[in-house]
Amino acid sequence: MPQCLAYMINIANPLMFNRTGKFEALSSKWTHSVQTTEDYELIVETEGNLYLQYQDVKYTVTPGQYLLLQPPSSKPSDEKRIRRGFRESECSFYWMHFSCQRAYPVSGLIPSKIDGGRNDILLPVQKTLLYPERVLLLMRQLQNCVRTGYDTHYMDYMTTLIISEISNQHIISLTEKKDADTPNIPLQKQLYNDIVDYINYFISDNLKVSSIASHFGYNEKYLSRYFRETSGISLKQYILSQKIERANFLLSDTNMSVTSIADSLGFSNYHNFARTYKNITSMTPSEYRNTYAKRILNHH
Repeated sequence: MPQCLAYMINIANPLMFNRTGKFEALSSKWTHSVQTTEDYELIVETEGNLYLQYQDVKYTVTPGQYLLLQPPSSKPSDEKRIRRGFRESECSFYWMHFSCQRAYPVSGLIPSKIDGGRNDILLPVQKTLLYPERVLLLMRQLQNCVRTGYDTHYMDYMTTLIISEISNQHIISLTEKKDADTPNIPLQKQLYNDIVDYINYFISDNLKVSSIASHFGYNEKYLSRYFRETSGISLKQYILSQKIERANFLLSDTNMSVTSIADSLGFSNYHNFARTYKNITSMTPSEYRNTYAKRILNHH
């Protein structure tokens, strides 16, 4: 049987949440234990590499990538149910188990568009996420809901949202690749993409509109006006929005102090970061961290 490369998942009804958590290996000698698979499992890698074998396929999942494991067929051999590590590593990842009423494997060329209408979404089995922090924040919020005791319906829809977010990132990445491969892409559109890539790469620096304009060889006022006309927000607003999105991830997923987070994102000091954060989110960094403090963490 050809290897499954993607899944077409029907969401006419919400996916059914089963369980979730975050795993952190305690040493470089850790290997994924032998476990049976009864439902779908989503894994999103945050640190190190995960080496996992399932149904005769060896997967290496790197930070920023996800892996979707499907349940075995209705009458599988015992071996087809087993997933196991095949190499030692020190790593960490978020995981989520769920079930769905209908899903269809795709073993050939992964389609670039979906013909099933609003009820079907497409997920490659493994891929690098375009915006991993967004997916990880949603998974962290789901853990918080489990700890808090939210009802089943809420968690089912939250699970569906997470899978839909990944599917949409896949579609957006295809669109961006198509634009990049188009030889006659408008120069102005290419400039916008280059600016976004530059900001994402240097997100830890004290980015200024003037320095970005200088890097690309444009007048500061012209570049600011161009970016607003292209994206709908100012260049300065975009820089800050990306820094705050990264800050949200660090606040919810790490034990870094707020001062250390401010420093890692290029802010001059804690007070400048805290003031900017509250202006954008209407919360202090500590209030945000406490909102999603109920993480589900395991080490084995």
